[in-house]
Amino acid sequence: MKTTWILDVGNTRTKLAVFNDGELNLLIADDKAWEHAESVPLDDNAPSVLVAATGEITEDWKRWIDLWSDSPHPERLIHIQSAADVPTDMTYESPETLGLDRLANAFAVTALEANTPWLILDLGTCITADFVQDGHFCGGSIAPGIDLRLKSMYAGTAHLPYLENWREQAEKGIALHLGTTTESSLLAGALGGVHAEIQQRIRAFQSEFPELRVALTGGDAKYLELHDDLSIFADSSLTWKGYYHLHNRIINHDPASK
Repeated sequence: MKTTWILDVGNTRTKLAVFNDGELNLLIADDKAWEHAESVPLDDNAPSVLVAATGEITEDWKRWIDLWSDSPHPERLIHIQSAADVPTDMTYESPETLGLDRLANAFAVTALEANTPWLILDLGTCITADFVQDGHFCGGSIAPGIDLRLKSMYAGTAHLPYLENWREQAEKGIALHLGTTTESSLLAGALGGVHAEIQQRIRAFQSEFPELRVALTGGDAKYLELHDDLSIFADSSLTWKGYYHLHNRIINHDPASK
């Protein structure tokens, strides 16, 4: 069985995804991720590991990464810190500042359909909308996520509250565009605004690329109710799958990526 680990070191959390024969079998974070890594000996049976580090690596993880240099197979650990470290074609002009998650998403959709134009929508802290054509990452946009919009209204005004439980309210089906209280109006503004923004962005791309496919991912994607006619492919694990394909591209030194 081929085991591959993806260690994602972000600004606030460290997450570990475990793939067995290409299937995502385990996703853990922080202390549980560290305990799992410590429990696996770095011997001949050690997994292949991709470390995607966009945040600060803790001293414990630094020591664990350093241990690989004395392991039987140091080549099994790949450490990347920016998209400039990845062999791929792109028209993005600043790969050194491109988020690795955005590039991973591009690898994921390309693995699904390489010759199809894709718009990838990732709803997390920020909302990214990235365009991929013929396997090339072309760029996209970055906008505040739903939570950031709510926090900015709270921080930038004297009397508006911050809705700490907005996700719980959204799950109950709060109206997207018509609030009847200050709290529901804030949610309609943030959630409904994102909803309208995304639908219009999709249609703008579809007008130029009728065969466009749309991929939706990210932790807050589930709070949107997008129209069925938009032909959206939703996968909450898209980024992890993309990291897995990115790992394989680096391991195999695919000539097509040069």
